[in-house]
Amino acid sequence: MSTRTLLGAALAVTVSGALALGLQAPSSSDPGTHSHQPATKGHTAVPDRVARSAARSYVGDHRSAFKTSPHDTFRQAGTTKGTAGTQYVAYDRTYRGLPVIGGDFVLAVDPSGKVTGRSATQPQVIRLRSTRPTVPAATARRTAMRQVGHVQRASKPQLVVLAKGRPTLAWQTLVVGTTKHRPTRLTVLTNARNNKVLSSWDRVVDGSGAGYYYPGVTIGTSLSGSTYRMSDSTRSGVSCANQAGTIYTGPDDAWGNGSGTNLETGCVDVLYSVDKEVDMLSAWLGRSGVKGNGTSYPARVGLNDVNAYFDGTKTNFGHSQDGARQLTAIDIVAHENGHGVFETTPGGSTGDNETGGMNEATGDIFGALTEAYANNPNDPADFTVGEEADLVGDGPIRYMYNPSIVGDPNCWSSSIKNAEVHAAAGPLNHWFYLLSQGSAASPASPTCNGSSVTGVGIQTAGKIYYNAMLLKTTYWTHGKARVATLTAAKNLYGSTDCTTFNRVKAAWDAVSVPAQSGEPTCGTSGGGGTCTKVTATGTASSGTSTYKPSSTGVTVTTAGTINGCLTGPSGVDLDLYLQKKSGSSWVDVAASEGSTATESITYAAAAGTYRWDVYAYSGSGAFTLKYDTP
Repeated sequence: MSTRTLLGAALAVTVSGALALGLQAPSSSDPGTHSHQPATKGHTAVPDRVARSAARSYVGDHRSAFKTSPHDTFRQAGTTKGTAGTQYVAYDRTYRGLPVIGGDFVLAVDPSGKVTGRSATQPQVIRLRSTRPTVPAATARRTAMRQVGHVQRASKPQLVVLAKGRPTLAWQTLVVGTTKHRPTRLTVLTNARNNKVLSSWDRVVDGSGAGYYYPGVTIGTSLSGSTYRMSDSTRSGVSCANQAGTIYTGPDDAWGNGSGTNLETGCVDVLYSVDKEVDMLSAWLGRSGVKGNGTSYPARVGLNDVNAYFDGTKTNFGHSQDGARQLTAIDIVAHENGHGVFETTPGGSTGDNETGGMNEATGDIFGALTEAYANNPNDPADFTVGEEADLVGDGPIRYMYNPSIVGDPNCWSSSIKNAEVHAAAGPLNHWFYLLSQGSAASPASPTCNGSSVTGVGIQTAGKIYYNAMLLKTTYWTHGKARVATLTAAKNLYGSTDCTTFNRVKAAWDAVSVPAQSGEPTCGTSGGGGTCTKVTATGTASSGTSTYKPSSTGVTVTTAGTINGCLTGPSGVDLDLYLQKKSGSSWVDVAASEGSTATESITYAAAAGTYRWDVYAYSGSGAFTLKYDTP
């Protein structure tokens, strides 16, 4: 590593014609609206082996919760450290030896070694009559290739099971090429019995915006002999090259000429932006590199297109429509690397159009986080995308605080799955702004339900969303993200002070993402009331639920307090949930999840239909549930 610097402390790179200077360091407090921060001291994550062992035990005791067939095999795919000591253990699944697309799940393990949350995608047990395809692999390959305009190559199809909706035997084929002059790496799933296209997703994720020249910044490079390279020696994997993949080099450590059309200058912007993003990931989120394994992606400049993209192996940056600037502003560079974070967290980028829209929003979120962390006076933190250049004459291409300014939806609806992926980013972008800044911030943000939302600050919002990403599964949806962010908020900030948890929930309500079955609750459990009106008994079996007074529940006609008191045998861990009927589904509205068979709930209930769910976390035995209703 070279140590030639102005101050002798780090490798400083100076843009030609400008004086090297240190930028203002990010504030130790959270920019934007403030809230309490987690007490991180003492939250030491359990070792990987302990987290993996706890996860194995949990899966063994709760196989029915994961829609397990006798022919399923689970494999631990990896463990990721979150914040506040939580470990996230991801699982893959095979059925009769075939990979199951959509069968993945993730478990959250707290510092004590207890599983505190889970996420899963598979909706039902797989029961295939046969795993023998009737469509030949060559036919499936031709069908997949027809989905791409100009094909460069296509992989040999692999037989898999698609577990989204009704489980289906499918061929999976990767097709590499171009479509409408844009690069593509399209994974196509075709039905192995009738050759219909079931699903597809592209690892090349587009982004658009405008470059911005940051004068007088320092970036990480390296020195080999007497030659300097635009390859960061302290941030593994970070480099900048031309379209041929040749990293820029020079005889000295001064780069660029300040021109928006100069590619070396574009690389200065890229390296500065990536450096700030990698540092933000470490300082704010506890993530090591964009990939999470200590490394990040290389970059290229000079793409002959009004575009920037991430293709799973690198980021690539083009130019503005008028050709005057490179597309290398912080929010654009961080957006593309945000796709890299999405790709390398559990579930990857596998999914449908709704997942793709959330991937785009994730890029915008990481762009906003990096801008805030960089705290560069030449590019103040904001919640717009591509604001530093007028790409086609209409200003920013997206407004996170009010997506409808450019015609994107502010609110989630079932039609979001049919929207163009950049437009489909609207609801998640809107949610993140509301959670971070609140509805009354500047600029103000309208809510879909007319409510007022108080923000928690961008750093706290980023921690919550990132830890939710560590619970991500294939075919991620806004509803699943709601559950994951509530789980993350509860794990990060506890269940005693529910301020942050309730703000996460309010932000989702404000963008019309409804409550989901099984989502966590906060602050309504514990204490218990009189529990004298009704006594119910039953027998709990490990890993199963028992409903009282019945699976259809009881109707409460007036608002009031519902109390529940559960007791069971020593050595058994029972959990108690109060569920309310919502349409044809049941939603948890209160929970008591201690480590024994004694649980209690007090809940301020509105009129509706309710039932008790007694869940045997571990062990079996008889229980008594006493409760009263208004």
